[in-house]
Amino acid sequence: MSAPRVSLDARLDEWGSRLFNVPQDTPSRPRRSKRTPLGSPKPVSSGGRLSTPHARTSYVRQTLQAMVRRSPQVMVKLVRAPKGMKGISNNLTYISRDGLLEIEDQDGQVIKGKEAVADLKAEWRDGGMPIAADSTMRDAFHLVLSMPQRTDPLSVQRAARDFATREFSGFQYAMVLHTYETDPDPHPSLHPHVHLTVKAAGLDGIRLNPRKADLQHWREGFAEALREHGIEATTTSRLHRTNQERWTVRHLPGPSKEGETLERLKRTSRRHGRVQDVMRNYEQVMRMLARSDRGEDRQLAADLVRYFSERSRDASKTRSPERDRSS
Repeated sequence: MSAPRVSLDARLDEWGSRLFNVPQDTPSRPRRSKRTPLGSPKPVSSGGRLSTPHARTSYVRQTLQAMVRRSPQVMVKLVRAPKGMKGISNNLTYISRDGLLEIEDQDGQVIKGKEAVADLKAEWRDGGMPIAADSTMRDAFHLVLSMPQRTDPLSVQRAARDFATREFSGFQYAMVLHTYETDPDPHPSLHPHVHLTVKAAGLDGIRLNPRKADLQHWREGFAEALREHGIEATTTSRLHRTNQERWTVRHLPGPSKEGETLERLKRTSRRHGRVQDVMRNYEQVMRMLARSDRGEDRQLAADLVRYFSERSRDASKTRSPERDRSS
């Protein structure tokens, strides 16, 4: 007997918050208060675009479909944070390749050339919350948003622009597109990517304080922006990647590192427990989809079963005794 559509969509809405950090918000709830520093999971989308159950369940289905299609994984990396104006100055010089590449700021202005970059540095130093030349604080955050080779660079840039607008409203930031063709570095990356440097203190004085949950949230937000610009993209946290080799400790160090080993084993156990929780949620999703009256849902359930079966076989090969003995 097929499951009622309303029941299935309600469960997908519930599981979306567990699996993909989709909030069950009302349309009137603001995306993020400027008076709330980062540090807890936040909505995957802004502007009320996931404010209805239908929009959220559609997003969950799209995410699951992208996962089984093995869509390209986005990469959002938080690089070492610049400290003091000296650190920020070096950072802006680096990402702009000493003024050779165009910087785009939070207002959409384009800055290019050494003199223009120097003016931008002065604006960061004196505008909003002033920044001292030397500091022990993280006065900015440097993110790299990247996609695989052969991804359209202009779409990556547009998606990064939309992502930054949503996530860092009220903050000064500078973004630069790097491509293999335009980057003057002697060894440019083949992957189109955007360097995004955000001033830590907002115009209201509240400072950014990103945590691991925020980094995953940023990945999800960037992936969504890419899809809006026609680029197939997805992201899953490490908990969603079912390669078991990440959960085991094969080589135990000597007695001098016994404390370190115990701590690693504790972290491994906690991680394994979280992974089991994630997989239990996926199992419930697959059962409900398989009982749906929609052929697309039943096909998605079959695709998910095949996807996790293949991942499980890959993990078994990784953990095979022959492989362990040879490592």
